[in-house]
Amino acid sequence: MKYLLLLVLISCATKYETFNVVDKRNFELGKNNEAMAPRAIRGKKETKSFCAGQFFFFENAKNITDKSVPALMSRTCPEKVFLMDGKITETWWTTIIYSRSCIEIEAYCPRNY
Repeated sequence: MKYLLLLVLISCATKYETFNVVDKRNFELGKNNEAMAPRAIRGKKETKSFCAGQFFFFENAKNITDKSVPALMSRTCPEKVFLMDGKITETWWTTIIYSRSCIEIEAYCPRNY
C-alpha cells in the first residue's frame, strides 16, 4: 500500500529527440532540424546539461529548461556551426510540492576530412 501511494504521488517522464546533422543557429526544440552540412566526420563527443526546479506553481521548470536549449546548443562545440549524431534527452519528474526538469544534449563536433 505504501509503495502504491508513492507511485501515485510521484510521476516521471523522459523524451528523446535525435538528429544526424543540425545547424545550431536555426535549431528549434521539437521541430525537424535536419540540415545539410559540409562534408565532415565525427570528432569529439560533447555533453551539456541543465536542470531547473519548481516548488508548487511558482515557476515553470519545463519552460525554463526549454528556453535554455539555445544556450546549451551554442556552448556545445562552440567553434563549430553544425553538430553531428546528436541526442537531446528531456527528463522531468514531479511530486505534489516539487517538480524538476532536466535537459541534456549529447553530440559530436564535426571534423573536416
